[in-house]
Amino acid sequence: MKLSPNINTPGRVIRFLFALLLLGLAYWRGSWILLAAAAFVFFESLMSWCVVYQILGKNSCPIKKK
Repeated sequence: MKLSPNINTPGRVIRFLFALLLLGLAYWRGSWILLAAAAFVFFESLMSWCVVYQILGKNSCPIKKK
């Protein structure tokens, strides 16, 4: 299964910064749940793909037509 990008660049940056915030919070609180959430958000930002967007059929990434 190929993941087609559905997150634009500003969305990726915001998610990356949010993941860093979650990572710091997970370290501070010692929470495995926050660590897992941070890892998931990192995955989304690095892969440009959001599972919620996929389910809802939303796409904020511009697609170039051939």
